[in-house]
Amino acid sequence: MKVKWMLLGLLVLSVVVSLAGCSGTAAAETDPKEIVPPVLSADKEVVAEAVIEPARWAELSYDTGGEVTEVLVSEGDRVAAGAPLLRLDTEELALSLQSAQQDVVAQKAALEQLVKGSSETLVARAARENAEQIAQAEVGLQIVELQLEKARQEDPATDVAAAQKRVEQLKLQLAQARAQSASPEVTTAQVALERARIALADAQNEYKKALDRPWEGQGVRDGWAREVEQKGLDYRYAQAQLEGAQNEQRAHTISLSVVETQIEEAEDQLTKAEAAQETYDVLLDVLAAEVEASRLDVEALRAWDNPYLDDATDEEIAQAEARLRQVEIAVARLELQIRDAELRAPFAGTVVDVRIDPGDRAEAREVVVVLATLDQFRARTVDLTELDVARVVPGQPATVSVDALPDSEFEGAVQEIGLQAKDYRGDVVYDIIVELSDQEAAKALRWGMTAMIKIAVQ
Repeated sequence: MKVKWMLLGLLVLSVVVSLAGCSGTAAAETDPKEIVPPVLSADKEVVAEAVIEPARWAELSYDTGGEVTEVLVSEGDRVAAGAPLLRLDTEELALSLQSAQQDVVAQKAALEQLVKGSSETLVARAARENAEQIAQAEVGLQIVELQLEKARQEDPATDVAAAQKRVEQLKLQLAQARAQSASPEVTTAQVALERARIALADAQNEYKKALDRPWEGQGVRDGWAREVEQKGLDYRYAQAQLEGAQNEQRAHTISLSVVETQIEEAEDQLTKAEAAQETYDVLLDVLAAEVEASRLDVEALRAWDNPYLDDATDEEIAQAEARLRQVEIAVARLELQIRDAELRAPFAGTVVDVRIDPGDRAEAREVVVVLATLDQFRARTVDLTELDVARVVPGQPATVSVDALPDSEFEGAVQEIGLQAKDYRGDVVYDIIVELSDQEAAKALRWGMTAMIKIAVQ
């Protein structure tokens, strides 16, 4: 790149010197259209930045994914073309292949049978199998007919009616129980208790007054004492009556709760019975349909015509051949998948990178191994512009220098010129591949080193 800029500087300097050597008069007399840019005849080479890369390299992947069972190489290993690198799990594919191979055998036998025609043994076997199928179908028909008859005898309509009657009876019982409420007796007992309390209080008050009147006779005081005792007994009796009425009211409330609970249970039973009735109707329809289907199966089997008595048509043979071809293709596809489960080196080279381990899942198109020819290097330009590429043709000699090896130069020749332009920092550039002549000397190079290419041009 430094040489390129030096050449550009020389070009600019020569232009400036040329302009400085012209007088003002001469410049005024010269037609601007006749001014020709100076050409450096000494410019016999094109200079471009480049990068060192292997002559061949590849990022290897699987077309389909799978679990990796074996990694057979490590970074730095040299491998020959076709050497195995990775293996995927093929157990499921192997089972599928066995099944497909059995299908091939069966389809071949079927095709051969169509072509050759059926033997007496085969005709008899088919007839026997049909008779067995008829017997099985008749048994199946009898079973579903019995199921239908049993279902008809187990009609849940009786349960629905019983549940409805039970609900009605309990609701009537609840209404009667509510009509027999103990609330009036409780109220009456409460009133009687209050009256007894008042009478007791009055008697106790009169007795106290008699005690406060010394002029009263003892007989009067004794009379009031007996009155207080009697009123006390009346009060306790009223209390007992109230407690009895309250107990009856609580018992009545519990009785109502019990009846209400029984009604809820009876209504739940009624709901279940009604649901069973709906399911029962559907069940009858299903069983009737099964009976009809079984009857049709029996009739169809009885009307069966042994196909082995007739010769195969061309269409039947063609269809059998097509089925055979399909299973053969399936076998070929599975064999290809099993073969592709082993990733092999497409060329001899060095394993640069292994990006997966045993037990990992390799996804489709995921790069798992990088392989390169690290014993064969070349240089590829990165900034050769469209102005310079026009001066380059395959076969031109070139010299490659590497920044990392300033004392070394590597000879080579232009091998390939890119057919399509690229963009490099806003410039239109083309790739040019320079093949190195001395690969033994090139062993000192490393993939990715920065380089400079000088191409000798005419």
